[in-house]
This record gives sequence, C-alpha cells and structure tokens, in this order.
Amino acid sequence: MTDQYEIHQIQGANVWANDGERLGLVSEVHLDRATGQPVFITVALGLFESRQYFVPLAGARRDGQDNIYVAYSKQAIKDSPELAADGALTPDQEKALQDYYARA
Repeated sequence: MTDQYEIHQIQGANVWANDGERLGLVSEVHLDRATGQPVFITVALGLFESRQYFVPLAGARRDGQDNIYVAYSKQAIKDSPELAADGALTPDQEKALQDYYARA
C-alpha cells in the first residue's frame, strides 16, 4: 500500500478487485517478518467460500472509508496458490505467492 496502516484499520475492510468487483472482507493480515508491515491479507471470495485467498497489499490503495482496492482481478486471486491461512507463512510459501502475483 502506498501509506502505512495499522492492522485494526485493515481487519474487516471490504476488498475490491482491480475491475471494481467486490471480493469480500479482510479476514487475516499477514506481516513481513523483517519490517512488521502488512504485506498480505486473506479474503474469502463469497459468502459460502471456505478457502481464504492470500492477496498482496503491494499496489493496493484505501479510499478513506473501509475499502481496500487490490491490484489483481478476482480470477487471478482465485488461481493463486492454495495455502492454509492459519498461522504464519513460511519463507517458501511467501516466495510462491510473490512469484505467482509477479506473473498475474
């Protein structure tokens, strides 16, 4: 994101795809190990979706309300690597996500 936000400002925010489609609410916020800054959020893509999808905050923006606009389409997020959203990401999982979104 272009500026710094505290976790409580991100948690529960509405997430929107780059084409304007609403994705869902932020479930979890994952922090960078070195900086402690938020780098990924997780979001379920629908009411009955049990999977939590990891979405990078790089390139995302907030609108001063409770909305986060991410730099990716819903389809790109749906096609992202499937990882368990509970607990910390391993360095290998972070790399897999970064590599995937760099190509998305």
